[in-house]
Amino acid sequence: MDVSAYQQLVTGYYLFESMPDNVIDNWYRYICTDGENCKEVEADYLPIDNEMVFFCSITGGRTKVELFKNGGEIKKQV
Repeated sequence: MDVSAYQQLVTGYYLFESMPDNVIDNWYRYICTDGENCKEVEADYLPIDNEMVFFCSITGGRTKVELFKNGGEIKKQV
């Protein structure tokens, strides 16, 4: 699975499963996925090889889901 497929999965989780119905601004979360499951994590979470962590936010009504950490890349850096 490529980054964009992971990103789409996380976006769906962030917008439809983790967010309360009344949020329109200032909602920030770090979401980790293995391509099948998603979970909220802290910024210091270290993903394993098949995981990616995305920073998700809503600011001024705009939604952003950006790759924050890639488990495979972290292992290469160590």
